[in-house]
Amino acid sequence: MTAVTERWIHAPSPTALPPTLSVICGRDKSLTHRAVMFASLASGFSRIHFPLLGEDCLSTMACFRALGVRIQELRPTTIAVVSEGFKAWRQPNVDLDCGNSGTTARLISGILAGQPGLRCRLIGDESLSQRPMKRVVEPLRRMGAKIEGRDGGNFLPLEIEGVALKACSHQVDKSSAQVKSALLLAGLFAPGVTTVSLPAGSRDHTERFLERMGAKLERSYQDDLETVRVEGPFEPLAGEFYIPVDPSSAAFFAVYGLLRSGGAIQIPHVLDNPTRLGFLRILERMSPALDTTSEADRRFVEPVMRIQARGGSVLRAADIVAREVPTLVDEIPILAVAAAFAEGRSRFSGLEELRIKESDRLAKTAELLRLAGAGVSVDGDDLIIEGGLKKVRAFTYDSLGDHRLAMAAAILARFGEKPSCILNSECVRVSFPDFYEVLDSVS
Repeated sequence: MTAVTERWIHAPSPTALPPTLSVICGRDKSLTHRAVMFASLASGFSRIHFPLLGEDCLSTMACFRALGVRIQELRPTTIAVVSEGFKAWRQPNVDLDCGNSGTTARLISGILAGQPGLRCRLIGDESLSQRPMKRVVEPLRRMGAKIEGRDGGNFLPLEIEGVALKACSHQVDKSSAQVKSALLLAGLFAPGVTTVSLPAGSRDHTERFLERMGAKLERSYQDDLETVRVEGPFEPLAGEFYIPVDPSSAAFFAVYGLLRSGGAIQIPHVLDNPTRLGFLRILERMSPALDTTSEADRRFVEPVMRIQARGGSVLRAADIVAREVPTLVDEIPILAVAAAFAEGRSRFSGLEELRIKESDRLAKTAELLRLAGAGVSVDGDDLIIEGGLKKVRAFTYDSLGDHRLAMAAAILARFGEKPSCILNSECVRVSFPDFYEVLDSVS
């Protein structure tokens, strides 16, 4: 049984705040996952610069190492991926352990389903083993995939026997980037056009990678529906991948900067992708003290920008409607922290997806705010925050191993009158291994 870790967080000592403080946040998890996957699919030598070496991405790397791909550190900020291509992958002699990473489990399912001759067993930790997989498994089966698992394939472990897949059209009822990506990746091995239609707004990193590599991919939008078509077969190319800062990680320090009594926090090299920046739109509604500037660095796999958050202004309440949630689902806990300090009542609607994250993130976000003394309630899948929090009560909070909750709790505790304790605090290693060190560096 894993020991429960705890960390005490307290307010910084009163000091004169510097005019502008630059903070380097964790690199993007979603892009690191995909860079490792595409480099492993390709034949040749690839370099990934500034990868996120958090536990989720390390799980993805371990899975591909088990398939015969060589992944090694060239220097502290660069890893090399050497692969003979997916056609040369070997039969793994161990289970493929996805750890706590839903991205690893769902996306690699789409890849492995199309590898004739390979038999793989996917496993995960206790949390991941309770998260639904049928949303990916069922449409893959319609392509001919042979996948078995608990509850008809809804839960890990999953047994995947690679076969020749057939292209088909999919109608997905939720705006899920993981489902969309798994089906598009499977479509790379199916002759013909694979089509995925789903509610608009999900992350489009897989599409951008494929477009960048020259795949035959088309995207179209009609009303609130997006449709993506990819033509297979397609073999990705080896190359250079520069990973920008994760917007989800940057969001925590953007909120911290707005809540401080003065000074400014500046975060460079942040991924500038509209499907990931819903939290910025909400913070812009809450405060005029947030600025973004495009950066002209074309090395990165996607555009980047600089975020600056100035402290000392009053935050206003802001509502979130259901259609916005796919672009900010990971930032709900820290946006809730901001809303607790804002003037007025905020309502975050349509948060059902949060109930099947690493924890019931909706209930646990409400619990965190309540412990700190904020007025909060849950109405179905809506989170209602009264705002106006002035003094943060000291609290002890169990993150249940959910990295976003642990980070939100740490930011909240920085404004407490007395130190607060976060249990299972080291889960931040999943997405932001040096989060606490960076936080300690910010006065």
